[in-house]
Amino acid sequence: MQKKKGMNVKGKQLLRKPAFFCDLINGGLFNGRQRILPHMLRGMPEVLGYSSDDRGKKQVHLERIPDVIYAAGNEEDYLLLMDENQQQTDFSMPLRNMLNTALAYMQQKKQIEELHRQRHDLKSGSEYLSGFAEQDRLHPVICIIFYHGEIPWEGGTSLYDILRFPAGFDDMKRLCPDFPMNLIHAWNVDPEHFRTELRVVFELLPYAADKERLQEYVRSHPQHFRNLTAEECDMLEVFIGMKNLGETEREGYRNDEGGYDMCTALVELRQEGREEGKMEGEIVKIISIVRKKLRKGKSLSVIAEELEETEETIAPVFELVKAYPDTSDDDIYAMLGK
Repeated sequence: MQKKKGMNVKGKQLLRKPAFFCDLINGGLFNGRQRILPHMLRGMPEVLGYSSDDRGKKQVHLERIPDVIYAAGNEEDYLLLMDENQQQTDFSMPLRNMLNTALAYMQQKKQIEELHRQRHDLKSGSEYLSGFAEQDRLHPVICIIFYHGEIPWEGGTSLYDILRFPAGFDDMKRLCPDFPMNLIHAWNVDPEHFRTELRVVFELLPYAADKERLQEYVRSHPQHFRNLTAEECDMLEVFIGMKNLGETEREGYRNDEGGYDMCTALVELRQEGREEGKMEGEIVKIISIVRKKLRKGKSLSVIAEELEETEETIAPVFELVKAYPDTSDDDIYAMLGK
């Protein structure tokens, strides 16, 4: 099993650019209406974490790292915007989405508690017990799931989709709140709603899994691909899996206008990108298997033997999954390449 840099790493870097992040939100959630603008954004700590430190009680520590996180607004009033990138369907994503959102709220509450502790300004018994004053308010959290897989999302899009109510208890459903996801993918958006280089990603993803359909689409829309920008090439390299569209490789396709004529390149290089994507899928599958076996308490030597691999091959995955049990398979894969 080979290590290589995951697409997610560069994908995170691209989407952390305010213009792209805003375009993802505006195009994916607001049909192109410019609701969030780059100047509204400001950076936030990348780690979502919550620890309980009550004396005499078992401590709990939870931590997550969103792919992108920004505040939109001013110092006092803002929305917290987060993005998780997915290249494969995660059937537990509604639960992960709910956990990430809850952690962002709990982190805010912890900060408010600390502020009150420093000020000694909680007056009533109820405020003191909760660490939260009657007038305290949390900043709204909006979590986005950007799925850039080559086939439509196969999992649920809300908590209800992964719940099963016992027979005869359907009337209890109204007492159990749902928690929907803000899922953005190529099959639920219009590429024309995007104003940045993300447009070409959403334009091509529906055809990316089938080389012949991709070739046909590119040939029938040559005007779209004869003069791509460097950032459009970056987007195709990362989110469509065309690894040979890197900075060095693309120079052979530079045109007289200063852009890149990728009509031929998109067709010729797609096959290699698919092979690399297939290899990534195999590694992510191994990560998932190692995770399940580790949960059963199996050792590295036993897991390696059952997978018919050497301990040296499995060890990097084993150690990362053990150290970061709440991190997704895709993120573990990305960490293997760092």
